[in-house]
Amino acid sequence: MFIAVEHFEQSMGVHKTIGRFFVDRKPPEKNSFWKGKLLYIGLGNGYVSIPVYYDILYRIGLPMETLLDENHIQFMEQLMHFAILQEKNAITIEDELKEIRALLKGRVQDTVYYETISCYLNQPVLKPLGPFGLPYSSLNRADAFLYILCDLPLNKNQWEQAIRYWYALHPSYLIIDDIRDYAKDKEGGEENLILDLGGGSSGFEKTFEMFRNNCEILGELNPTLAAFLMSYEEDLRELVPVNI
Repeated sequence: MFIAVEHFEQSMGVHKTIGRFFVDRKPPEKNSFWKGKLLYIGLGNGYVSIPVYYDILYRIGLPMETLLDENHIQFMEQLMHFAILQEKNAITIEDELKEIRALLKGRVQDTVYYETISCYLNQPVLKPLGPFGLPYSSLNRADAFLYILCDLPLNKNQWEQAIRYWYALHPSYLIIDDIRDYAKDKEGGEENLILDLGGGSSGFEKTFEMFRNNCEILGELNPTLAAFLMSYEEDLRELVPVNI
């Protein structure tokens, strides 16, 4: 389903230039993340989150021309290619990280942050390390995307903000998915925040509390986006099982 530029701008507060860039972009060829897709941005949170996070990076001071530079965007797309291959178990996590790091050769802007995130992602189970990671590993499962920051000229303050808002934004999308997929994940033994929080009504309430806290953080930078995400709560509560 098509998502209009106006929807990104009016409902999520995404800058029109960023929304237009991604909505109009053609899906890259021979890329597993966009395999079989006719549109670059579909309804899935994994696609929507790309322009939303790039808008956050713009809001913290990165120039538009840097964020939308063709070489950088192609790097991000290749990162997503390897990330989805790993998610589908077509390659190992070790192979995913090896391929992404090879893409970054000669491009790393800040070696300290690069080495720190590499040490963090090398962990068998992702636990907080330095500025990276949340206490619940189920919310860290997309953190390889943070390697895009290594390809951008962030100063120390921008690094801190980019990480802070990442851990408010992307875990919120994961929470939405985990609430929707609770029964399936529980039966299949998949990662799910609600299960990490003990399951049952208490696990759901703790999950909703975390979701609201994330929206408050995002509201510091983009109140429109925060309100949009919060609008999901009523519908998500309808998905909570009656007998849990």
